[in-house]
Amino acid sequence: MPIISTFFGIVIRMYYQEHGAAHFHAEFQGEQAVFGFDGEPIAGSIRSATARQLIRQWAAAHRGELEANWTKMKGGQALERIAPLEWPRVRRMASLPVVREARYCGGYRLHLTFGDGLEATVDFEDWLRGPVFEPLLDTAYFQRFFLDGGTVAWPNGADIAPETLHERAAAIRAA
Repeated sequence: MPIISTFFGIVIRMYYQEHGAAHFHAEFQGEQAVFGFDGEPIAGSIRSATARQLIRQWAAAHRGELEANWTKMKGGQALERIAPLEWPRVRRMASLPVVREARYCGGYRLHLTFGDGLEATVDFEDWLRGPVFEPLLDTAYFQRFFLDGGTVAWPNGADIAPETLHERAAAIRAA
């Protein structure tokens, strides 16, 4: 099951000895689905609308490479890696945001202070989906957060990208 691309936590695979219409497999947060080269789901389910949109964008940008890999797969040849989807906002960042302080504020909310001075109380509840985040639904476990790698993390390995937290905090401050 060769992995042909990964981006934003999405893993794209193409299996050998496939049959039926040309397609690829995608996995996101433990959920799996099969997509046509147009990026539309054929089978399975990935509940995240954002992940499905990113998969569609990636497929549209790399349809020719997907078709070439499908041909190689049918011929039993090695598959080529396909470039990940790039997110322009991440590429334009002058520096990566860093969470310097985090303080629990009740429920699933943390008051965050970033290295650039931005501060806001951020509600994490929208992000607590998927197997890795299930333990955090227990507020006692949620409160076991700590700072690691410039972001908020938990003992089970769950974390949220610092740029995602910074973007949400900036939107809260702007509102």
